[in-house]
Amino acid sequence: MKIVSKSCSMCSAYRHQDPSNGNRVHSTHHGDCLWFLGLGIQVLAATLFLMAFAIPGAAESAEPNIAGISLFAPQDGGTPREANRIEAIGPGEFRIRACAEEGYSPLTHAVSRVDLVCRNENWQPETVAFHLDLSDDGRRTNSNNNVFGGMSARDFLFIQPQGGSWRQIEGHVSGWVCTVRFSAPPGETKVGLSPWYNYADYLRFLKALPDHPHLKKTRLGASDGGREHWELTITDPDVSPQSKQTIFWHAREHAYETFSSYAMEGLVAYLLSDTARDARRRYQFVLYPMTNVDGVAEGYEYRSGYDYPQPRATATAKLAFDAIDRLRPEFAVAWHNWIAPRDVDCLFYTDSEEGRPSRRAWDLFVQRFPSPCGVGHRWESEADPLAKNWFGRPSLSENNLHQYAMKRYGTQVWGWEMPWWGRGESDPTQPARKAGADFGRAFVATLDIIRAGTAPLSPEKPPVIVPCWEMHEFELHGRSHVDNPFRDSALLGEFTSPSGKKINVEGFYDGGDTWRLRFTLDEEGEWRYLLRGEGVELHQRGRLRCTAPHGHGFIRVHPDNPYAFAYTDGTPFFPMGDTCYGLYSDSPITPVLRTQYLKIRRSQRFNFVRIGVIHSPIHGQTDPNYWPWGGTPAQPDLDRFNPQFFHGLDAALTEMQAVGMNAELIVLNYYMRPFTDVKAWTPQREQQWLRYITARYAAFLNLFLWTIANEYETHPDGGYRLDLPNDPDWAKTTARFIKQHDPYRHLVTVHTVVSASTRGRTPGDPIDPPWRIGEFFGNDDAIDVLSQQTGQSSEGVVWDQQLQCWTGDAPDLVASLRADRRYRRPVLNTENGYEYLRGYPTEKKQVHHSDKVRHSAWRIACSGGYFAAGFHGTIGHSDFWNRIDAPNRYTFIVKDEGAAEQLGTLHDFFASLPFWRMQPFDGVTPDMVVALAEPGRVYVVYLPHGGKATLDLSDAENSLTARWFNPRDGKWTEPFEVVGGSRIKIQSPDVFDWVLYLHHIQ
Repeated sequence: MKIVSKSCSMCSAYRHQDPSNGNRVHSTHHGDCLWFLGLGIQVLAATLFLMAFAIPGAAESAEPNIAGISLFAPQDGGTPREANRIEAIGPGEFRIRACAEEGYSPLTHAVSRVDLVCRNENWQPETVAFHLDLSDDGRRTNSNNNVFGGMSARDFLFIQPQGGSWRQIEGHVSGWVCTVRFSAPPGETKVGLSPWYNYADYLRFLKALPDHPHLKKTRLGASDGGREHWELTITDPDVSPQSKQTIFWHAREHAYETFSSYAMEGLVAYLLSDTARDARRRYQFVLYPMTNVDGVAEGYEYRSGYDYPQPRATATAKLAFDAIDRLRPEFAVAWHNWIAPRDVDCLFYTDSEEGRPSRRAWDLFVQRFPSPCGVGHRWESEADPLAKNWFGRPSLSENNLHQYAMKRYGTQVWGWEMPWWGRGESDPTQPARKAGADFGRAFVATLDIIRAGTAPLSPEKPPVIVPCWEMHEFELHGRSHVDNPFRDSALLGEFTSPSGKKINVEGFYDGGDTWRLRFTLDEEGEWRYLLRGEGVELHQRGRLRCTAPHGHGFIRVHPDNPYAFAYTDGTPFFPMGDTCYGLYSDSPITPVLRTQYLKIRRSQRFNFVRIGVIHSPIHGQTDPNYWPWGGTPAQPDLDRFNPQFFHGLDAALTEMQAVGMNAELIVLNYYMRPFTDVKAWTPQREQQWLRYITARYAAFLNLFLWTIANEYETHPDGGYRLDLPNDPDWAKTTARFIKQHDPYRHLVTVHTVVSASTRGRTPGDPIDPPWRIGEFFGNDDAIDVLSQQTGQSSEGVVWDQQLQCWTGDAPDLVASLRADRRYRRPVLNTENGYEYLRGYPTEKKQVHHSDKVRHSAWRIACSGGYFAAGFHGTIGHSDFWNRIDAPNRYTFIVKDEGAAEQLGTLHDFFASLPFWRMQPFDGVTPDMVVALAEPGRVYVVYLPHGGKATLDLSDAENSLTARWFNPRDGKWTEPFEVVGGSRIKIQSPDVFDWVLYLHHIQ
């Protein structure tokens, strides 16, 4: 069956004709256009000839021809097979209705199998679009009722261009339909919900098996469809069978589960290797690489062709059950793979100690098998491994192969469910083969340990006393069973609070045999914990006694005001930030200067710093302590990390915490390599980076915000442009990933520069004012805080040539704050203007006068927002600017022109008020004046340029006390009384900026 998408240049019509043979469907031109076809070709040729001379460049601007794209199901395993299930709806665009080819499926989740070929008959690659309806004509009922529903996770498929490897392509889901677009090269491209592994692949694998004295291939018979059914036996024939245990191992019981086929190839390679020589002496491995040969070849989705509708009615089912009776195996291993949940692996097993179910085997196995975390997965049963222990199952069915073996012969059943998602970028089938080998190695090692009775005990550690809301660090040492512990191993902590709350926390590898896990307790009383390794031998139990807190906890959104912040215990937090990107890594910032900087900024009331997890291109080349990955900058190993770099960042954050300074931690830097290298900096490496950073720093009490990137529009290659919808979607996906791996749920934001109302793609393109970002991030729960970057320029802001800085005021800040506050979350403005420093370079005219910095800060605060400032001497990116703005030289000097002290005055002013109850107040004119209020009780009115204003005090039933506050020097005038209940006129003491503070008389 074949669908061809072709367009008519004269009528742009699409139509399907059903040829008499019933297996081909073409999209052809309308019949009334064909009469003109011969003449049309001649006219078109003549026209193009004349146009080429008359209009230069006309031929190059013609519409691209994307006809000749066809889609069909191959004979071996293809699906869907009915012609009417594939509809051409446009050039290179198809609607596909997936189905269970067997006509019935007990599954309720999204259809799990689509195997098609996309043929491009053109000379150049063409963009194609598939709309896959996975509802099985509406018969499926579970799109997202639970994690196994599948549609929210079914946003990708796999393609294999002719002569290339399989790769994953992301898509978009709406209801039961997954839409995927990709560029199809000339020739045939395989398309599937999973990488294909068909009956022909199975036969090729069998034929390619080496002649090995320990391998026996037996053709047991044929399926109902006449297909070959093979049994592989791998063991050392020189060792007596009586001394061996038999392991029956089978895959592809369900037709769509291709991962198990690739994994089986890897398992066979391992079992025939020298590494498994001793295992072949102790065990007899009997393998069924493809149990359901008919289901695979006929394009079935699930059990048909094997054991449906009668469990032993098919020839293949009889062969499988007969093998159990013949072998009476001590162990039976079944491999499956599922579509959803896409990030969850499942291990089921059978084990007991002293007649009771035990998790011993599960712990031993996962310590020896690469951690699923390395591919973005987790173990489904990690919270309760006993739930997957088959020991003592109360009811067993003889219609189920595994249960039959267990019931009849006491067979211990093991199994593995795994999804395809996330396993490799260029060719996921190779990681699948490796995973099969790794499973075999870990499984045999686990059986050997249990058989020998040498399973290590993990005695409980003595209790440790830890104050509430204080980070405790565990240090463990263990032997790794993987080549790269940074990627393929994990340390997981399971903590149970006094009230029974369970928290899972990930640790991190710190080099050598050292692992660390940082945990912050949030409930007084006795906690129980279990620390365990995946891919590494780590296991520790113990208790923590949580005493009364010394602090206030983490910073959250205020429980009573979605625009404000508070600590865990409810204490309000008024954030005021500074910017020092390279506080740890920038070359000029010595440890002494960092200490001086933090001391001075804290004395000026700054309580958080915007700091990056970034490396210095200069520092990193000369000192490996400033290079965060393996290898060197010249020859990097981006799959590993350099613990020494992170030790330095640990020290910087610890020092900040000791002086009461919080961190807005910027975790990705799309201004320098390797982040901007789209080939080297893959999504998998980015996730590995984020996972390591969250594991290492999430427990710090002074972590205020995770900031995904500074000016995220530079993603993915450093280009300063907004890619829609890719960039906002990427930011939200990244935010969700961080939250998934942060057990403390720190607030997440993303730093922006291009307005959501832009008419273009760059910061310089026109916008529909006001500048705002809420349309991108305000309607989604991924981003907790809306970060603005606006206020650098406005009508009235001018460059002072003598002072070498921008002067004036930026009133547009107010409208921007108001525009984003409608999304009911905190709004943070950063980089609204770095204060200039006399005699220093201007960063290509990116510095601002102290008065403008002060004006902006008061406008933001009185509009209900918060801000992070910046000072030219302490921005902390000298290495970067010394390169891009040579020959100017930038340094680090803890010095400013006066704005820092003025902003400290602002902080003290608001910290003395019930700011968390106050909202922007519209009852003030003119528009230049801005106010914040708790109506009837407290009012703060900011007059940026003094003068007169009118204030509506209708909500104030009684008189109020008023005082003028000077934001330039922090001094107050004498108080005076104002009568409430009406509109009043006010006038500032002079023409400079002033603040009027009014409060209800108690």
